Amino acid sequence: MTDSSRTRPSRVTRWLERNRRPAGLAAIAIALGLAALWLVVVPEKASSTTGIVSWMLRFGHSLCWLLLAATAALWTARAPRRAVDVTAWAALAAYAGFLLALGL
Repeated sequence: MTDSSRTRPSRVTRWLERNRRPAGLAAIAIALGLAALWLVVVPEKASSTTGIVSWMLRFGHSLCWLLLAATAALWTARAPRRAVDVTAWAALAAYAGFLLALGL
């Protein structure tokens, strides 16, 4: 691949690189706040279910936001891309589990 065939980073990408620490810390704070919120706000359906469905309804959404906070922390710390990707995909899986339990 030659230098001329590479695409230039977008303005947002350049801004995030210049402001990685404040952007990452803000993302962590927001994600942790939402994780705490979703520990309090539980779907009514959780009280009428049992087992893994009940657990996913009570904690799945919070788990998703905790994993997103971990993703932001890893990104802020410039962790290897694989670690960032794994936590992001785990957050998506937690949210999918929550939505699946909500639909049952």
